[in-house]
Formats: sequence, structure tokens, C-alpha cells
Amino acid sequence: MKETLSYRTLKYMSLLVLMVCTLFPFLWLVDTTFKSTEEMFASTPSWWIENFTLEHYTWALGEQGMNIGTLLSNSIIVCTLTALSTGLIACLSGYGLARFQVPGIKLVIVLFVLAQMIQGPLIMIPWYKLASTFSLLNTKTVLVLIYNTMTIPVGVWIMSGFFKTIPKELEEAAYMDGSTKLKTLFKIMVPMALPGLVSISLYSFILGWNDYQYSLILTNSLAAKTVQVGIAEVMESMGAANWGGILASGVIVILPIVIIFAFIQKLLIEGLTAGGIKG
Repeated sequence: MKETLSYRTLKYMSLLVLMVCTLFPFLWLVDTTFKSTEEMFASTPSWWIENFTLEHYTWALGEQGMNIGTLLSNSIIVCTLTALSTGLIACLSGYGLARFQVPGIKLVIVLFVLAQMIQGPLIMIPWYKLASTFSLLNTKTVLVLIYNTMTIPVGVWIMSGFFKTIPKELEEAAYMDGSTKLKTLFKIMVPMALPGLVSISLYSFILGWNDYQYSLILTNSLAAKTVQVGIAEVMESMGAANWGGILASGVIVILPIVIIFAFIQKLLIEGLTAGGIKG
């Protein structure tokens, strides 16, 4: 049934209102970061910037202020390693679950799902003791390991669903041409399941990027703590004296995720829908 003009207009107007409500806080945040402190606390709020300034970003990036560059570097390293390790393990494990029928395979899938229910404060003390025993406290490594326990089960489930949608005949044809199992996996299967691989990698990256509690408990130095903890600490110590710098730090932290999502949003949506429906 074709859409009428009035229905289409109503649909796009509804989407426009939703977009405005969603983006308004972020746009106001960005606008405020370019205002002077006096304008920020003016009695009558305004979108108009009378005295454009970059002092808040200078404070956020400088060593005398937030020094967010080091914290961003820590977060990027931790989240990138989490995404790469999750993608590799989920790809191999998901392929195994999709193609090999072994006893207890359904139980394994159930355990993967249940693993997501045991996270956060429930296992914080055991994680802390393990990290202390293996001298991993205050390191980026312990954060990568913890994030992997949350991302790999979901990644394996999604990749398993993707590989199940790929006809086995493609693999059989490759084997007949002399291809090995490993070569077939990475040259034929993985490219076809790329949307799923991208989606779980981005999910892993964002999960680590937004984490606060594990980084707060397990790291305490500038060499290891992530940007979320750094911003919270600055807000407690000097946030009331420099709200402009805190807001600028927020913009800087949000931008990497926005940029990444803008480039791979199509693959992300395909990955989440296909993997979830077909799995």
C-alpha cells in the first residue's frame, strides 16, 4: 500500500520532533562550551554567543587543567584492545558454534546468555582479589580482561547467528578447490559476516568507553585510569569552579563515538538485526 502525502508528512514531522528532542541537550552542550563564563551563568539563557572563546577546550586539553589527552589515550587503548580481542574470539567461537554439532552445545549458548546476568558489584570483590593476586591492579590489562567477560558472550552469540545464515555450499565449494578451513573462514566466511563483526566490535568499544565502576575501583594513576574516571574526579575537585572546562571535556569524550558511528552505522544496524533474528 502506497503512503499518502499526509501520512508521509506526519511520519517525517514526528521523526523531526524526535531528533530535536534527542539532539537538543548535546547541541546546547556544544554551544555553551564556546561561551565565556559570564555568558554561561547569565540570568537569561541564549543560543547566541557574544564572546566566542576556546579557553574551556584549552583548559580541558592542557596539563594545568584536565589533561584529558592522557586519559583519552588510556581509554582508546583499552577499548581498541577490547574490540579487537572480542572480534577475534567471537569470530572463531561463533563459527564453531554454527558449524559443529557437539554434545552440550545448547548448554554453552545458555551459559553465554546467563553470563551477562552476573556482572557489576556482584563480582567486583572477586575481580579485585584476582587482579591483586596476579599484579594486575592499576593496569590497562585488567580492564581489557574484565570488559572481555562482558562482550565476548554477546559477540559469540551474534556471530553464531551470522554464520548460520551463510550456506554451507560455499564452504564445500572452497574445499573442493583446495582451500583450507582457516583460509575459507577468513577469505570467504568473515567477509560475508562483516556486519556482525563490526557490530560486536563497536559494541565492545562503547561498553569499555562508558565504563566507570571497574576503572574507578581497579585503577588509581594517570597512566591507567580512563577518561570517565578522570572527568568525575575533576568534577568533584574543581568542577564548580570551571563548568566550562567540564562541558568541553564532555564534548571531547563524546566526539570519538559519534565519528565512529557515523562511518559504520549501516554495518552496525545490519549486524544487530541479522545476527539477532537469524541466530
